[in-house]
Amino acid sequence: MISWPSWLSKLTELLAALLKAAADRVAPWIERRKPKLYVHPILGNMLWCIAQQPRKDGPPLEMMQITFWAHINHDDSKQALVIVDAYPVGTKPQITAMQKFKIPPGAMVKEQVSAFVVPILAEQGKPWTGRIVLVDQFQRKYKTKKMTFEWAGP
Repeated sequence: MISWPSWLSKLTELLAALLKAAADRVAPWIERRKPKLYVHPILGNMLWCIAQQPRKDGPPLEMMQITFWAHINHDDSKQALVIVDAYPVGTKPQITAMQKFKIPPGAMVKEQVSAFVVPILAEQGKPWTGRIVLVDQFQRKYKTKKMTFEWAGP
């Protein structure tokens, strides 16, 4: 029977300790990966219009308002997501228009998503097609598939 030299055993232990330390550092990154968010809009209630915010001096600020209902879920089996904001791609939110909502692991929630944004991306009186960005509690952004919003009037 061949026996291992003592230095080889110590080298093996040292390598095992180094690999464990590296794995312990990488594991949280892998576990905290950005989950996939699935947005299933409920057809027939995706609307947009022009909203106005009065200003002390000058004309009111015109904003694009979008709203829709959707079933939303994600693929993280351990952590809940909290959606804190939403806006169309290419715009900036102006007013907090929606309640934050929680999506527990393994669950699907039905929620209303709304936003007041500038600039106005669509032509009044016509449908607008675009993507919506949803923002979670860690400021991670999720883009939806393209959705068509019907004009709801002034």
